Amino acid sequence: MIAIFKNHILSFCEKYYILSIIKRPSIKAITQIMRILTFYRNSFIPILLLISFISVYSQEETVLRKPTVDIEKKFTSVGNIGLTITNFGTLGTRNNFWPTQPSCEYPRGSRIEHIYQAGIWIGAQMKTFDPYDPKNGQILVSTAASDRTTRSSLQHLIDGYEFNSAITDSITELSTMTDDRPISSQFSAGAVSHQDFVSDYTDMFTRVPATGDTITNHIPLGIKVHHESYSWNFPFADFFVILRYVISNASIADTLDSVYVGMWTNAPVRNTNLVRPGTPGYFLYTAHGFDPANRMAYSFDFSGTPGGPPADSYLGIKLLGTTPFPFGIDSLGQLQNQTFYNAWEYRLESTDPTYNSPQYDYSDVPSLSRYTRLKTMMDTSAISALKTRIPAKYGYNYLISAGPFNRLNPGDSVEVVFAVVCAKKFGTLAASNDLLIQRKNLYTNANWAQKAYNGEDVNGTDSLEADEDIATRDSLGLRYEPDNKITRYLLPAPPRRPRVHAEVDDQNVVLYWDKSSETSIDPVTGEKDFEGYRIYRSNTGSDFLNHENFILNLSTVGEFDIKDSIGYDTGLNRIALETPVTFPGDSVKYYYRFPPLGAEVKHLNGWQYLYGISAFDRGDTVNNVPSLESAKSWNRVIPGTKPTSDKSVNIGVYPNPYYVNAYWDGSRERLRKIYFFNLPARCEIRIYTLAGDVVTILDHDANTYQGDGIEWFNQFGDPNNKANFAGGEHAWDLITRYDQAVATGLYLFTVEDKETGDVKRGKFMIIK
Repeated sequence: MIAIFKNHILSFCEKYYILSIIKRPSIKAITQIMRILTFYRNSFIPILLLISFISVYSQEETVLRKPTVDIEKKFTSVGNIGLTITNFGTLGTRNNFWPTQPSCEYPRGSRIEHIYQAGIWIGAQMKTFDPYDPKNGQILVSTAASDRTTRSSLQHLIDGYEFNSAITDSITELSTMTDDRPISSQFSAGAVSHQDFVSDYTDMFTRVPATGDTITNHIPLGIKVHHESYSWNFPFADFFVILRYVISNASIADTLDSVYVGMWTNAPVRNTNLVRPGTPGYFLYTAHGFDPANRMAYSFDFSGTPGGPPADSYLGIKLLGTTPFPFGIDSLGQLQNQTFYNAWEYRLESTDPTYNSPQYDYSDVPSLSRYTRLKTMMDTSAISALKTRIPAKYGYNYLISAGPFNRLNPGDSVEVVFAVVCAKKFGTLAASNDLLIQRKNLYTNANWAQKAYNGEDVNGTDSLEADEDIATRDSLGLRYEPDNKITRYLLPAPPRRPRVHAEVDDQNVVLYWDKSSETSIDPVTGEKDFEGYRIYRSNTGSDFLNHENFILNLSTVGEFDIKDSIGYDTGLNRIALETPVTFPGDSVKYYYRFPPLGAEVKHLNGWQYLYGISAFDRGDTVNNVPSLESAKSWNRVIPGTKPTSDKSVNIGVYPNPYYVNAYWDGSRERLRKIYFFNLPARCEIRIYTLAGDVVTILDHDANTYQGDGIEWFNQFGDPNNKANFAGGEHAWDLITRYDQAVATGLYLFTVEDKETGDVKRGKFMIIK
């Protein structure tokens, strides 16, 4: 009797353990408990069992009213990739928030997107404690995203997202930076990177927590996922995001056998300035490949079709490592032997079964089986054809996976780490080609991601050499002391980036910065290894003529390093101020300026320039580390006249006359602008037709104006780094207050000084 009861109670606890997690009443649970109570009606056991059930049911009633929250508005912002990361296992936005939120944008601000959506896949065979459980022996796959899911889990679904956050789970955003970190993040000594996203989710829900809608075709494996992502702002590490998944068997008694873990990706690489998401053909012209030696799947824009030149960009999904290794593997070097790649047409049963979309967790037809896709490698000829099967009817998805992890007993876990890597194509060969030389930048960037993962394990042997064990990471942060285990996610650190202040004037820009970089200590050598500063500037007009590469193609306009027989030895005296300066509302002391005193650099008023200042160190020849450069401190500036209330100074407009498609215009009606100059600090600008009708009214405030409301600055600027104006100029996009484009003609304007009440008048001509 006791043995039978033990089996029943364990079976009951196993079946309804999920109730304590998803917090939903179950008629099935009530029916089951009544059957057990009837069976044991003459013993004390029903009383104990009933108490346990009431406890779980009461907990359900208490928590049911608390809504779960899907977080899908978080994206990386410290490096050069803008990657959306959610707390229900997905990457990317499915273009839901374009163009205000990046999906996988590189470089940030370019609107070149690389991922529609991606997500983790986990497959295993169930070994239930109860041999009569219908799930026993079943092969199941839980997917964060697939062909059959759409939008967020708060909205209408086809099949529904199979991972969901628990009731109180969210995304925690941490940073190792004490200052200059994203506003939404908090400093933590235990953080790994400049921007960590940390979340937890599970596949154990069978209904969407927020809506109660059934997640169709989903049988849970009973797993929890702890997910962390890491990104940095270092120039040698700002082109990848590391994704670390710790997958745990949350069951009380069931075992998961032959576990495989993969990353599913839908990756149309497109310049969305030229091909808006949703445009017919948007998904069709991306080619794909796989490099087994580097454990990396990749995608690129094949032709730019249906609009404009190709994006000239690669996306790589790289498997960095696993802990433990898959069955039969004992080193990182062997991991490629158990890394698999598959690709198929989106939501389509293809005429070629090789490219069938897998619709079932398991099927006797291999191409229709998600689990089979996880555990087998696509034929090399089928992979090669992905560069020529273009266009496909709906585009392609692909899956990079690893396994098997032999068994996950209750409470056991496995860690799998991927990297999202972006790079510009190398050279000028045709975009339709995919030669080894064209992947040069992709491999360089992917190698840095691998170095970050390897951490102390510099040579990638997955074991520590005598001189490699230098660091430990715990709740106190990263400390440089041995701990007899590999500390991962270590990168050499350049000096801190300087704090910069820009003064903008008529045809002039002066940059000032502090000397905080000079006190930086190298975390490996423990020495102050500051060497000098570099100043970068964009070329006039490159912001809109070559916007996609604007940030990547800045010119070096100055380099100054200390005299120590390293580098150019130009010294810092030329840029040093005799005494440090401060500015109103800013307590930072600034010790340097560019251009140096006595030098003059002319700028064109009304044009946008991007300045960047970085600090670099002298490198470490002992450890074979080259000179490293900090992230750049960016300043986006628009030179122009200073504000003035001088009655003798005329207010004007340029260009005047304005001819449509002026050199700085964009390609559309709303990407045009003219400037009013010599404005008072606070004023109202009214524009009239010759008949006296008001065309529009502009409010100007020199203290707050940053080009807001002008589509040109939305398109070619950066919402996270808005332009600094001189204060006496204001742009107008030639759109009336009734949202219509103005016609050819002569226009009048008045400017009222809000401080003095003085009114000035003028006129300008528009010729279309």
